[in-house]
Amino acid sequence: MSLRPVIGLPLAGCLVVSFLLPWSAAAESADDTIVVTASRFAQSLDRALARTSVVTRADIELSQAPDLLELLRRQAGVDVVRTGGPGGQTSLFLRGSNSNHVLVLVDGVRVAAAGTGAFAWELIDPAIVERIEIVRGPRAARWGSDAIGGVIQIFTRQADATSVRAGYGRYRDRSLSASFGGSAAGLSVAGRRVGGFSAQNERGFAFDPDDDGLELLSAAAGGSSRLGRGALSWSARLSDGEIEFDQGVSEVSNYAARLEYQLDAIGAWRWSGTTGLYRDRLESETPFGRAENNTRRLQAGLIGERALGRQSAWLVGVDAWQESAVDRGSWSDSRTNLGAWTGIDARRGALDYEVSLRADRDELFGSALTGNLAAGWRPGEDWRVFASAGRAFRAPNFNQLFSPGFFGAFAGNPELDPETSVSLEAGADWQLADQAGLGLSLFQTRIDDLIDFAGEDFQAVNIRRARIQGAELTFRLDTGRWRSRAQWTWQEAEDRDSGLALLRRPEEKASASLDRRFDGGHWLGAELVYVGGRVDVGRVDLPSYVLVNLRGGWRLSETLRLEGRLENAGDRVYEPAFGFNAARRALYVALSYRG
Repeated sequence: MSLRPVIGLPLAGCLVVSFLLPWSAAAESADDTIVVTASRFAQSLDRALARTSVVTRADIELSQAPDLLELLRRQAGVDVVRTGGPGGQTSLFLRGSNSNHVLVLVDGVRVAAAGTGAFAWELIDPAIVERIEIVRGPRAARWGSDAIGGVIQIFTRQADATSVRAGYGRYRDRSLSASFGGSAAGLSVAGRRVGGFSAQNERGFAFDPDDDGLELLSAAAGGSSRLGRGALSWSARLSDGEIEFDQGVSEVSNYAARLEYQLDAIGAWRWSGTTGLYRDRLESETPFGRAENNTRRLQAGLIGERALGRQSAWLVGVDAWQESAVDRGSWSDSRTNLGAWTGIDARRGALDYEVSLRADRDELFGSALTGNLAAGWRPGEDWRVFASAGRAFRAPNFNQLFSPGFFGAFAGNPELDPETSVSLEAGADWQLADQAGLGLSLFQTRIDDLIDFAGEDFQAVNIRRARIQGAELTFRLDTGRWRSRAQWTWQEAEDRDSGLALLRRPEEKASASLDRRFDGGHWLGAELVYVGGRVDVGRVDLPSYVLVNLRGGWRLSETLRLEGRLENAGDRVYEPAFGFNAARRALYVALSYRG
């Protein structure tokens, strides 16, 4: 490990800058940020006992990121790997766990494919996103299956005015987005077409030197209104596109919708009920033929919240979902899950604590019991220490259960048990000033009964174990003119049976950003991303790399703004995955209007 250069560039540099900058009382502190994903009810970010990061709409507009990869790769504990250019299959590893060990929600709806258990991150355009909450650490006691590494919830954009943005960049990257709406309802739409570059290089297994492009159409709508003795809110999202890859093309379409009714308080209790649906279709054509995969999921839930004093709450809830999946010409099946949970989030003087317990019953594998216990103590007004423990699980996906394999090999196994985990974490937070903060976390996760295609004829079996341990250091700064974020993550993700490192998870990663606002609404900013060495498929060692991105904006009038982003300013050549290419230096410009 070479920790000192990593910390010295992005993190220590930002710390030094922060103490040289003039403070401004106009800045927003972490106390003002409200999050809902960690505990399934609204609480201030400084109260949350689960490590939570928030990407706001203001962050998205400031970064001008063309996709979620550029937004998420700069977050603590998040490793993102894309095989090729825009639209390429994207995997996300949260705190070193597998890519299907993170529960992904869009407006509260589960959106992972039932066949693989993975989510298509490449299909969400940032133009339709309002905010993202990233919760690191097990949350199965509140959410159920899949939340071993954590939970990421994407909230679609609630447009409250008219805005239009048109952009163009290298690789014939053309984008157009618009939002319209008011207090009752809003609509956001976005289209993107990219000529692209070859997804693979000569080291790739299916190398073809042609350009691999992307066409994607996204839309999100939502609204709310009073109805009877409560409030009714709704949201809907649609993605449809065509993605090219070496020697193949995929047509994708998915949509989700959610309805929630929050009843006014009845006595000491407040109740809310939700229902949601998700549909996903992926059709791919390769030299081996056509393949089609479909997911359908219906879900419903009920949550009751009761205040226990001024700063404490008791929650009870039930969740149910029914999902079905089809691998055309191979298999088709469905299952249901029912879960009941309860939790207390309380404050007593300088002590915050959280207790959660949940029981799930899956139609196929049986029952699972999960729990969380956490406490935080504030010795002074400016700092807090905390510790937590949690148990989580992941139900086997349909491919692992029912796939017939290939000529008898790599078949699924309907007798699989769920993967289970136990996690421990300890940390501290310091408020350096009204506008700056520093956070430290130490964590360890042990995962048992990992599913691997390692049985007879490579059938899926519960055989593997993993141990993940690491540390995270984060920094934030917000003043009237300056804004900075920095994070450093160290982790060891090890297969306990072989002693080998888990694939595609670097031991070290870091990032930093610094933005300066000027009079007249103009701004300039820079990002630095460091990804350490990692092991890929075939035990190939991939070297570390550093990326520098620049961004800025110029206000032309009260309603018009010219924006620009220079990605990979150093024109670094690197492989995000073995045999796959990454974008070279690329300039993107855009003109935006806000009425």
